[in-house]
Amino acid sequence: MINVRKKITGALAAVALSTSALTLALPNDVQAAEGGHILAHVMPTDHIFNSVSQEFMSKLDELSGGTVKIEYHPGGDLGDWATITEQVMQGALPMTMAWSNSELDPRLDIANLGYVADDWESASKVYGPGSKMDALFGEIYGGLNVELLGTLPTDFTGYVVRKGVDIPVNIPQDAKGFKIRVPNYPMAIDRYSALGFSVMPMAFSEVHTALQTGAIDGRAFSPPYEVLLFEDVLRAYVYTRESFEPTFWIASKSWLASLSDQERAWVRQAADHATQWAWNNAEAFSQGWLDKIRAAGIEVLEQSPEQAAAYKKTVIEVEWPIMEKLLGKKVMDDLRVTAGL
Repeated sequence: MINVRKKITGALAAVALSTSALTLALPNDVQAAEGGHILAHVMPTDHIFNSVSQEFMSKLDELSGGTVKIEYHPGGDLGDWATITEQVMQGALPMTMAWSNSELDPRLDIANLGYVADDWESASKVYGPGSKMDALFGEIYGGLNVELLGTLPTDFTGYVVRKGVDIPVNIPQDAKGFKIRVPNYPMAIDRYSALGFSVMPMAFSEVHTALQTGAIDGRAFSPPYEVLLFEDVLRAYVYTRESFEPTFWIASKSWLASLSDQERAWVRQAADHATQWAWNNAEAFSQGWLDKIRAAGIEVLEQSPEQAAAYKKTVIEVEWPIMEKLLGKKVMDDLRVTAGL
């Protein structure tokens, strides 16, 4: 879900300045509300976040004998994902599941890097529990007043195509003149410009209307679970698998510190259990969404080996040098080995 909707609108200074306002909105004991310690995220109950949360709560209940309770808020009823993330960073809320944001640390852009993984097996090797990337994300989030409870899988991405236009499959030949929405960050703009598309950075909230009016012809960086948001205007979904979308289950350090040693151990053990469950089941969730897309009458296309090879070559040549400048040659060389590049 790499889009402007996931963009935290203030820098860390703005987060600090907003602390007093959030304190007024959220009582001091919000971390241990009447129903328990709060776990909040913005996704609906058919998303894998919900199943992971249920696994976590069930395991925590088992480990603690029901003494550590969770008050669960899916569907964004405590605000958008950016607001919830800010609250967790400030210690006003205990836990959430969120997406990468390079405004917090530019190294987080590696979560959006193309072709780090090509299939679910390689995605687990690159991002799963115990991986070097999982450790790197833990280090990054550790500097943001939160602890990474787990790097969660969601899906690979592709692009959607509206009704009334040809489907670009042979890239870059078919991409000429095709107006595609990308999130407004440099690596996304560089990727799709290099692929030959007419790039249009745009807020996620504007995408549906833009597809309806023809202001754009498609939307990039779309995982399967977001395709049906636009089903009334879509002709096809090109499932390129060009990026894998890891997401981050984070907890407030101050909240964790407020727990007893035993309670912290239970929370971490339950989170480890739920994170591994996610990696064991994410591919089945993905297939379910692809089946729903087809059932809605939207064509699902995949690239031929030749088309995929040309697409991959372009993306890697554009993006990997950018990340090497941020992370250093050693990190990227290790990642190349892990990704088999």
